[in-house]
Amino acid sequence: MKKKFSWRYFVYHAILIALSLFFSLPFLWMLSTSFKADDEIIHDPMIWIPEFPERVTYSPYLDPEAHPPHWEKPTVLGKARWEGLQEDLKEAIGQKAKTMFESSQWPQSKNPMEPSLFVRALSDVSDHLWEAVHPRIPPSIWEAENPIPEVLDRISLEDVRRAWRRFYRALEIGGIHLRNESSIDIGSATGPADPRIPYQIDGRERILLGEREVALASPEETLDQIMVRVKGDASFHRLSAELDWRGKSFRTEEPMFLASGNYQDVFWKFAEQAKYDIEHLTFVERNGSPEGWVQEDVARMRFFLEPTPYLRVLWERFSDSYREVFFWVPYATYMWVTVKLTFLNILGQLFACSLVAFAFAKIKFPGRELLFILMLSTMMLPPQVTMVPQFVLFSKMGAYNTLFPLYILSFAGAPFFIFLMRQFYKTIPQDLTDAAKIDGCNFFQIYWQIMLPLVKPALAAIAIFQFQATWNEFLQPLIYIADTDKTPISVGLFLFRQSHGGLTSGGGMWSELMAASSLMTLPVILLFFFTQRYFIQGVTLTGLKG
Repeated sequence: MKKKFSWRYFVYHAILIALSLFFSLPFLWMLSTSFKADDEIIHDPMIWIPEFPERVTYSPYLDPEAHPPHWEKPTVLGKARWEGLQEDLKEAIGQKAKTMFESSQWPQSKNPMEPSLFVRALSDVSDHLWEAVHPRIPPSIWEAENPIPEVLDRISLEDVRRAWRRFYRALEIGGIHLRNESSIDIGSATGPADPRIPYQIDGRERILLGEREVALASPEETLDQIMVRVKGDASFHRLSAELDWRGKSFRTEEPMFLASGNYQDVFWKFAEQAKYDIEHLTFVERNGSPEGWVQEDVARMRFFLEPTPYLRVLWERFSDSYREVFFWVPYATYMWVTVKLTFLNILGQLFACSLVAFAFAKIKFPGRELLFILMLSTMMLPPQVTMVPQFVLFSKMGAYNTLFPLYILSFAGAPFFIFLMRQFYKTIPQDLTDAAKIDGCNFFQIYWQIMLPLVKPALAAIAIFQFQATWNEFLQPLIYIADTDKTPISVGLFLFRQSHGGLTSGGGMWSELMAASSLMTLPVILLFFFTQRYFIQGVTLTGLKG
């Protein structure tokens, strides 16, 4: 017989699905933010879905991901007047920017392609200029009949240059500094007047970008590192270098991805990357002698661009935050400590709560109900009241900076879990216990061989609740643990936020922070997804009549 579905069935399920999606929004936002670039995170209005990177086959080029900001209305203007003024203002700002760009005062020489690219990006440049200028405009100016000339007077050449650089992507290689082990310059060479390097990619062959020579200030100095001023073009192609130095030739072990469009100092060293050392590329010696003759105290560098396949670009773009987390955070250590604590806490709660609840439910002894009420009354005692005495006690025992205080109390049981187990034991007929006694079983045999197999659903519910509590526990590990190798993932996330900006600085590695948070939250989400019936069962068990 076919099952009939009424319209209520579909309405109820539609409501459930809608509510599920609604309450999942914070997690989905956190997950999507972990894949975003910095400009996507701070953009207004919010960008929910990370954008795919552009396929870059030539440079310079216009970056379509440089999101223009929203035009913010001055507070003193009415909506009707602002709508009539905005289009004229945007056109005037664009013309002003174009005039400044074409003037002889422009601070940089222009690439042959640059003027046409500027015209294509003029509308977006106007948007960024408005974002930069409108906070500097006094409210009194908007009272004039035509405030546009006053607004244009406040646009500087530097404003136009900064707005243009938001969209214009070009690879630049500037000054080179040779340094010794103390990071002191022992030789340097300034960059060319125009450091931009155009290129065109036709295949997968690497492209020679240029060759530079830098002389040491003194022959006695020892070269330890090289710093190069680089402005990437956000193409995700790879920058590498070769070095000819004192009769030896070196190559870059692992090239650098040009993921950013900002200036940065790129370091090359001869030593491998250490965990907390400044991030650098590594020179390794290659077979063969240097190409051509090089003076004894002169370092010659050749820079290359290595094209990156688009699938590799996607991987590098969207996995960057997670790779940074695994590089800077001892995630495996944090995870192992958390798993170990979770296992011990679950083991302790299951054994203690099932045993104590069995005594309260199936063993009759004087004062049983009074002791049960006293145990439940401890739930009204805030944990903050016992926190300091417990800390003093464990410190006197020599258990500070150990995992012992973080799991030993679970072997004493939790009042709520004992109550939950007692309610479940009450549903098992007393005749079963009496029959076991007649067969010669003692109380522990009844508990271990008969009762435990029957209360598996309640044990599963307790295990899930305890898993969630231990996994998310923050305050206790923060108080008792001082060493990084004993830190669970909740405190590890806090330490990562402190050391990499987060909420306390003007910037912060937001995508990396969201990636670390997602890695911590995902196991709990998956646990609830696959075991939600035990969560519901744990709630219903507390309502059973005792």
